[in-house]
Amino acid sequence: MRVLITGGAGQLAWAIRENWIEHELILPEESVLDLGCREAIQSVMTEFHPEVVLNTGAFTQVDRCEKDQKLAMRINGEAVGWLAEACERQKTLLIQISTDYVFDGDSTKPYRETDAVNPKSVYGKSKLLGEENARKAPKHLIVRSAWLYDAWGKNFYITMRNAAAQGKKLKVVDDQVGSPTSCRALARQLKMAVTEGWRGLVHGTCTGETTWFGFAVEIFRQAGIKADLRPCASSEYPLPAPRPAYSVLDGSLRSELGTDLMPHWRDALAEVVQDTKRF
Repeated sequence: MRVLITGGAGQLAWAIRENWIEHELILPEESVLDLGCREAIQSVMTEFHPEVVLNTGAFTQVDRCEKDQKLAMRINGEAVGWLAEACERQKTLLIQISTDYVFDGDSTKPYRETDAVNPKSVYGKSKLLGEENARKAPKHLIVRSAWLYDAWGKNFYITMRNAAAQGKKLKVVDDQVGSPTSCRALARQLKMAVTEGWRGLVHGTCTGETTWFGFAVEIFRQAGIKADLRPCASSEYPLPAPRPAYSVLDGSLRSELGTDLMPHWRDALAEVVQDTKRF
């Protein structure tokens, strides 16, 4: 199967390269597939004529999105519409990666796919526009994920390990709740979803929940690292973009659609910790 992947330099794209080895993967450089350029999208789609488009590309700098709303809406929202147009013409499946930020974070129980969306940040609003535009492709699958990390790329896991190695004193927020999700776990689930023909909207995070502080504690415990780590409140680190206080996503729909491969977040972390020595 020929699969076109946007955002080929990102951490999720890397995981897809590692786990989709039986497929023909096309990962154009950003200079070739510029999501901000409709003509570039049309050109790449025409050249490669993929059977699946996996849109992992996004403007993910959440705080910067608040300052550059036009760019965020263009990359995370409008560009998905252009991909959907091309996919419709070529009868291609569009897989759109979305986020927990489409919710307001005010819930006290895991969000289901049918729950009302209410993004508070520009990033969340732009990704919600992306979801709406992805639905324009007759064949589409929208997968919401959250708290992505792995042994490569720029993410919380790497940041914590590097900071501890440098002997830094760490304060991590303990009042934001979510489900840490390894990119490799999501990549495997996405491959299974394609194999089984999933369509529509589904949540794709690891099971269980914790805080960022709890995640950090578990990272250091599993890695056998002693760190100077303390919890703090989000109010101690005010940021331009509001973060969801609670962003756990209910994943029960996965087993209704087919094979649910998403592990508990601690088990996913154990695999990443074990594999970190490769990097």
